[in-house]
Amino acid sequence: MKTYDDEQHPIMSQLKTWFKQKSVGELSEIILNYIGESAEEQSRWQLAMLNDQVGLSAADIKKMITKALPKKQVWSYSEASAYFRHSDDMFADIFIAIDSLPVDKQWQLVLHALVRLNTVLEQVDDSGGYRFDLEGELNQRLSTLFNQQTWSDDDKAQWIFDHYQDYKYDVFPSVPEDFNLPDPVKQIFVGLCETAAQQRQQQGVDLSNWQQKSKYARLIEPLIAQAQQNNDWQQQCTLMAMTAYDERDFISISQLCLDNKGVDQGELLDAEYWLQKAYHAAKNDREKISCQQFEVELRLALKDYSQAWKLAWQLFNQRPSFSGYKGLIALEKKTGVIDTTFKEKAEHIFTQCYTENSYGGIAREADALLSFYMYHQELTNARLWVKSHKAEFTKLLTLADLIIAEHPQEAIDLYTRVILPTISQGNNQAYQHATDLLLTLEKNLQGDHLEQLHRMIRHVIKQHKAKRNMMKLLKAHYSVCF
Repeated sequence: MKTYDDEQHPIMSQLKTWFKQKSVGELSEIILNYIGESAEEQSRWQLAMLNDQVGLSAADIKKMITKALPKKQVWSYSEASAYFRHSDDMFADIFIAIDSLPVDKQWQLVLHALVRLNTVLEQVDDSGGYRFDLEGELNQRLSTLFNQQTWSDDDKAQWIFDHYQDYKYDVFPSVPEDFNLPDPVKQIFVGLCETAAQQRQQQGVDLSNWQQKSKYARLIEPLIAQAQQNNDWQQQCTLMAMTAYDERDFISISQLCLDNKGVDQGELLDAEYWLQKAYHAAKNDREKISCQQFEVELRLALKDYSQAWKLAWQLFNQRPSFSGYKGLIALEKKTGVIDTTFKEKAEHIFTQCYTENSYGGIAREADALLSFYMYHQELTNARLWVKSHKAEFTKLLTLADLIIAEHPQEAIDLYTRVILPTISQGNNQAYQHATDLLLTLEKNLQGDHLEQLHRMIRHVIKQHKAKRNMMKLLKAHYSVCF
């Protein structure tokens, strides 16, 4: 029984003392008057009474589960919260009643409660997740009770298979993962999956139909898991090939071969075979590029460095990006220098990337040349470039921090190009971010350049004086500018 400390719960302690002074009849009247105002409380106390007096039968508990999870339409957060608060209170007593029954009855009732929960969720919008405590408790109980059943291994495996082959319920333990199957049951379950997969294969599976493929692949998954457990990657490849359809499927098989390459290099030939399958399955440029990107890694493994570089350069030309350029640098470290002019050629490609869109911004990778210059510490070129081009804010700030010691006014100008549009967003989060940028700039500037910063802040004030919350922040830190 819960006790209350006088200091921490003075009101409860006072009530406890007062209750002790009442007669049984008076206490009964107090309780009855309290629970008489709520049908939910009446159900809870009735459940507690029956549990205490005679113990509830399975049929009685089923009725209580229905009362705990009534069918009704619930669409608001507050209603859903109240609905599952009532359910949680009821199930606190229901679980006590269930625990007093034999294991087979416990299993039936917990399963019934889970099915009932799935049913009511068809009309209860629980976007807030108020059911999660009850759901977790029911799932855990069902998983635990499963292995306590006296069924045969065949019956247990069949039950698992029936609930694995098709998703019967949205709210349910993960099958078979959550059931901690003993090895004999697991082996029978895998056998059932294999038989069903063979039957489906004989009937014909249209792998281009994602629903058919998904159901077929689900039957194969336990077989693949078993092959992984047995470290039999060749069998895993065979099983993966059964559901392979698009270029990603075949690349995954090729990657598995590559990951398991041995000294005789035979696995690399297998990897090439599956890569060719991937190329054949590629339906568009994006999928073809995916194949080419993987082929670079395969050519490296085959020590065909010239072809690896050729492919990587081709990919860079097709979709130039600064990350792609850094990938070429990393590849060069692995292969040795193959093209002594690639840096100059990459720079030329980046000069062709700059384009502005109709919204006043820039296209993706349009400012790759700025990243290129900063990476190579060519700050003079970077400074010249940003004077006539737009760039991402983070890159402007990075350049500003690199040049602030020698070119403070240019650094201030770069910060201005970020701060003004940030304030224009017109919300408190943006105002705070702009202020933080100013404080960072002030910290990095030498003392004799603070007047230049103050001139910039006065310009900001002139541009955005109507934004009162922004002005409050500036007055708090830069009152001298007002």
